[in-house]
Amino acid sequence: MDSGLAYLDSGIRARECGLSEILSPGHALKMPPYQRSYSWEENEVRELVDDLLNASETGRYHFMGAVVLVGMEDHSFQVVDGQQRLTTLTMILATLRDLETDPLIRSGIHNLIGDPARPLLGESAVWRLTLNDVDNPFFREAVQTDGATRRRDIETSAHSNHEGMQKNLTFLDEILSALSIEARRNLFYAVRDRIVLVRVVVPDWDGGYDVFRVLNTRGKAPNSHDIIKTEILQHANFSVEEAGHYAREWLDHEAALGGGGLDELLHIIRQLYSRNTKGKTANVFAKAVLSRVDPRTFIDSELPLYVEAYRVILRGDTDLGEYNEQLRATLNHLRLLDHQIWRVPAVAYLYHYPGNGVETLRFFQLLERLAFAMMLNFTTAGARQKRYQKLTQLILNGKPLFEKSSPLRFSKDERKKVRERMMGRYATFGQRRAIVLRVNAALENGEAITLEDDATVEHVLPRAVPDGSYWNTTWPNLHVQRELCETLGNFVIVPQQVNHRADRLDFREKKKIFFGDGARVFALTEDLRHRNTWTPEDVRARTAQLVDIMMDVWFDGSGI
Repeated sequence: MDSGLAYLDSGIRARECGLSEILSPGHALKMPPYQRSYSWEENEVRELVDDLLNASETGRYHFMGAVVLVGMEDHSFQVVDGQQRLTTLTMILATLRDLETDPLIRSGIHNLIGDPARPLLGESAVWRLTLNDVDNPFFREAVQTDGATRRRDIETSAHSNHEGMQKNLTFLDEILSALSIEARRNLFYAVRDRIVLVRVVVPDWDGGYDVFRVLNTRGKAPNSHDIIKTEILQHANFSVEEAGHYAREWLDHEAALGGGGLDELLHIIRQLYSRNTKGKTANVFAKAVLSRVDPRTFIDSELPLYVEAYRVILRGDTDLGEYNEQLRATLNHLRLLDHQIWRVPAVAYLYHYPGNGVETLRFFQLLERLAFAMMLNFTTAGARQKRYQKLTQLILNGKPLFEKSSPLRFSKDERKKVRERMMGRYATFGQRRAIVLRVNAALENGEAITLEDDATVEHVLPRAVPDGSYWNTTWPNLHVQRELCETLGNFVIVPQQVNHRADRLDFREKKKIFFGDGARVFALTEDLRHRNTWTPEDVRARTAQLVDIMMDVWFDGSGI
């Protein structure tokens, strides 16, 4: 099946291969952190499954187009084109794996998803595919981990695409469960052996996006940023030579942020120029922005600075000397959140106030506090938007940001509400993950955990207590179980494999796994090491203790 390498002057390497080669050991495929989220819907998944079943039944090969990759220095590959297909294929494989009863076949299926952890050798799980910062924790917990697709207690966030991914998993489970064991195994063999792809490896991002455009935009509607680029070039009345120069600069911006990242930035810029955020950015950008700034000035002087500001926000690459690590940690905390509206004032600040390390760090630390409060205490997007807009206007107008009346400041009543909310339940996956990882960083010997780390939220008291479990002896009141299970005091952080093994075990058995040989122990989990009981009183006391720690970090008695 291998047609060999095609050596091109551009440095591009393209060849035909099977899926099992792309998802083989040693091939780590990663989505850029700014890559758009998984977006396939049921009809697209259904069409793929139908094609694969046809290949399974007829013995034919199924061609799935090109996967465009950029080779990285660490020998991994970042995916420029192919996210939706590779993610859906992994979901299909995970569902087949979790329905399989033969251990040998099950292991063969999982081999296309990842290598299991080997704690005794100090090795954590290695995954073939890593999604973006928002999707990846859910993808690990709900799809890739062995047995994950059979679970029904993984909640999704209303502020992410996880609900769509979960719906597709449910659809796949329904379709594949209805097949016979033989048909499911034949489907796996077809996925493994009879999917044909063109593997395109390019040496850099510019080449990757050139190939992406050739494969995806010919005859299709252009991206939002392509429409805006055309409008800017037309409004500026550039000569042909000038237009070519600026078009190449635009490609540099796209390479720095990715197509999705550039779309997001242009949407933020539009909001900075106009409070009216209705309508698609591509349709109203000229009216909102180009009517107020000369197109040449915008593309020459403003856009490069905005791109640099957004690159810092996406990647945490700062140039503030001794303050770099602190700012990088703060930006990481912000990226944990289940909303992204905070990025509007963040871009505005980095654009208007570059280079001052002390003031920049102070602003982002206060912005992080505000953003977590927005997640915890402001339940509607409108309420969040109003507060962020007020802050953004202060920045745009050059007004003081740290005065008593600033949106970054909190009244006594607001601080009280933040504390009360932190003492309560965290019902969504996104909120649990954000607050738990943030608290871990605030503890003694704690660390800032990124969304790419192998770190998951584990409920010590299980969310669904099995019949006959000893938990029902120590927690006989079902109402109390439900009340305290989703509170901060009942959470710890463990690697994926530890989470999977601990699951619904009793407290003592969970501790043996949490602190087993070779297991990574996070600061939030460490205080369980010497606990002998896990009662409602323990959870309430631990919740209050953790909340007090975060309130001290955020407010430290100063009220700023």
